[in-house]
Amino acid sequence: MGSSVIDTLVEGTADGQFVCVDAQPLLHGCVRSARERDGWVRPWRFSSEQVRTMGSCLAWHPGLFRQMARTTAGVTMELETDSTELALEVLLDGEPSGTRAVLDPIRGEDDDALDGISVDVDGRHLPCSMPTESESVLRFSLDDPEEAPLPGLVMLPGLGETHHVRIWLPALRGCAVRRVWGNGTFVQPVDQRSQLLVIGDSIAQGFVTGDPATAWPHLLADSFGFDIVNQGLGGQVFQTGTLLGLASLVDPVAVVIALGENYRYEPCRARPTARDVRNYFVEVARIWPEVPTFVCTPLWHDEDASPSHAMSCWERVPSMIAANVSVHDEMMLVDGLRLLDHDSSLLADGYEHPSELGSRQVARRLQVLMGSTMQDPTQLRSRAAELLDGAPRAAFPLVETIRRGIGQVRYADEGCVLLDVDGSQSLLYAPDHELGEAVLALFVDTPMVALLGPGLRDAASRVAGLTGHLPCHVAIYRRRARLHLPVGKDARVLDETFFDVVRDHCDHNVFLSDEQLKSSLGRGDFLGAFVDDELVGFIGERPDGSFGLLTVFEGHRREGWARTLESAKINQMLDRGQTPWCEVFPDNEASLSLQRALGLAICDPGDLCFAFAPHAGEGDFSSDAKDTMRLD
Repeated sequence: MGSSVIDTLVEGTADGQFVCVDAQPLLHGCVRSARERDGWVRPWRFSSEQVRTMGSCLAWHPGLFRQMARTTAGVTMELETDSTELALEVLLDGEPSGTRAVLDPIRGEDDDALDGISVDVDGRHLPCSMPTESESVLRFSLDDPEEAPLPGLVMLPGLGETHHVRIWLPALRGCAVRRVWGNGTFVQPVDQRSQLLVIGDSIAQGFVTGDPATAWPHLLADSFGFDIVNQGLGGQVFQTGTLLGLASLVDPVAVVIALGENYRYEPCRARPTARDVRNYFVEVARIWPEVPTFVCTPLWHDEDASPSHAMSCWERVPSMIAANVSVHDEMMLVDGLRLLDHDSSLLADGYEHPSELGSRQVARRLQVLMGSTMQDPTQLRSRAAELLDGAPRAAFPLVETIRRGIGQVRYADEGCVLLDVDGSQSLLYAPDHELGEAVLALFVDTPMVALLGPGLRDAASRVAGLTGHLPCHVAIYRRRARLHLPVGKDARVLDETFFDVVRDHCDHNVFLSDEQLKSSLGRGDFLGAFVDDELVGFIGERPDGSFGLLTVFEGHRREGWARTLESAKINQMLDRGQTPWCEVFPDNEASLSLQRALGLAICDPGDLCFAFAPHAGEGDFSSDAKDTMRLD
């Protein structure tokens, strides 16, 4: 190939040999750019009014903010080319002193290990590099060496495939760019995309992830195919006026706000802080009254490793944020404590800033949450039914529950469906375990979840606090034929007048609240066995639609009432057009024998596992649950 692009540029003999384009049309993610001497262009991610406000006496740290406002977090250069090699002319600013003060204790010996310029080529990510102070040109080889026809061979410039290239400028310092050179026949800009605006602090800016492409706002925007406008700023808080001049420069399809963590480092009083939070959201709502705005409370941090200031009102900040978000219809509150596992191994600095792995988790969970809000709630159930069509046996309880119209579908996408059953329990089917973990962390508020299929028990404990696990058989009556009741025995529908006796004889508090029991009786879901008009037993339904709670009173056991009640219940469900099913714990041999005798198919206990939180004052879930089905 002869001399490389960078060698030719250094030697000053590049004119006429390579294609060369101005850097400015290639810029994405900046709100403006300014021409400087000798053709250099400086990308800005803040308006000039914002920069003045950040450097004013109203700011917490004017000097720090003035320096950090010049940084290029989220700014990229994007192009298509048939070149095999590119060279970027770039001049780097020094690292802001405030940034260095934060990073030096964790940086180690490699001065540039926590920032740089990285490149995506056709979806393949190249590691960070950083020109030295004496260099103004950075070269990138575009061809994938693993796709070369023979080791060491590369495609001739201009004769290979077109490459899609995105160059990520540094997150923690500013820079100016001038030209991009290629050894092919063209270098052309890529159209601007819809914009995601993220407003935050150093975590959003990308401190300590080690690569500007891996800050969570950048990963989040990329997951939606958006350009990112990153207005994360180290040390920032809710400062009124910091959005001045921005309305005319950006047109976001969504806004994410992630501020509040920095209040814990300094003395601050609750009243003025609450005022600043309120005024900030009023300003946001005025600028983007119809743009979906996701407001995150602070992420988890390790308080033991980095204690908050004793005179800080930081602990009250999340409630301040929640109170002010609730009055704006276009805003949605996001619990930051659910976005990142409470695990210090996900923190690059050991106390607060997420590592690359932690940043990916935050981005993934926000993508799941934001994506779910973009779905029409009225269509979620039909979407869930569509996704579950043809699902394996383990998904049956969820398939049947959705078909009957029970509960509320909270999430439905390829690889995961979650249904909330009347606030008491949830059903989760997630063959995509990573997605299932995110959904557990974000959407599960119930004290019990039925995990359908293996692989999510650890995640339920870790991210949802559901530390108790109880495997369970699912028994399904797949026939359409009604069952014959024993001669001389029958079952009647119970109504609300039987509430007290059913409540007194049923360990319903494991499965049914008083309100749920009343509603179930009102729907005719309970059947009773009678001897001379005396109630001697009953069977009902749990909130998920399974039949159970089978109870035969003392003195009437071993008389065939269990078989009578269950047969009658199966017939009732068949008459309703339902597929009868129940849940049976593995050590309940009497119940398993009855299900087999009545023709129900018994599924493996690995298909369903109840994950539950401890019930203070209600005893151990597993022992209570196992006692709820008492057979004669």
